[in-house]
Amino acid sequence: VTLRRQSGANVLVIGQQEEAAMALCAAALISLAAQHPPGSAAFYCFDGSPADSPLAGVFPRIRAALPHEVRLVEYRAVADAMAELTGELSRRQSRGEQHPPAVYLLIYGLQRYRVLRKSEEAFGFSPRGADAGPAVDRQFADLLREGPPLGMHVIAWCDTPAAVERTLERASLREFDHRVLFQMSASDSSNLIDSPLANKLGQNRALVYSEEHGTLEKFRPYGLPAREWLDRLRGHWAARRLP
Repeated sequence: VTLRRQSGANVLVIGQQEEAAMALCAAALISLAAQHPPGSAAFYCFDGSPADSPLAGVFPRIRAALPHEVRLVEYRAVADAMAELTGELSRRQSRGEQHPPAVYLLIYGLQRYRVLRKSEEAFGFSPRGADAGPAVDRQFADLLREGPPLGMHVIAWCDTPAAVERTLERASLREFDHRVLFQMSASDSSNLIDSPLANKLGQNRALVYSEEHGTLEKFRPYGLPAREWLDRLRGHWAARRLP
């Protein structure tokens, strides 16, 4: 998946394989970091894994291995982080910089973040207080729509197509040109990528779909990075920083 600075350059992963989804998020974080010198990219990680899950320690271990700015955002701090990202988006829109540093937002467990879920106010006329400030779900929708051309991309995992529908408006779903599907029903697969092929996937396979290019490719996701491998990665980065 190539994240160009153009509309729709976001990634949505859908499926109920929690460990495989975390492995994909880990691979995305590490591979993107490898392409950016320290200081030229920032990463925000919304880790929705339960505190007692063995997957809860994956992002902290990766952060310790990378020299980049990787912010692990707690569940209660998501609204503040979205306000910060919205402020950065507004600054980039007003300044018109040619190539600002990349910013990546990784969301593991989009279905768990109710604050990002589309509000019912979008379909009615419920008034908001004058001092209420922008809704977080609208900030998220704006980031999906306006962020990629300015170097701000979202990579998110959601467990089921039904949860995707509850969370994202149809217009926001279209901002994910790149979609990765694990095994699911033929009808859900067709709704998401115009093909029922995700119904035929095995346990350790996934499909990656590019709406921009109209391509569909089956692949085997990486496993979770081992601690020893991350130790070697940390040593690699330390060696690269030596004069």
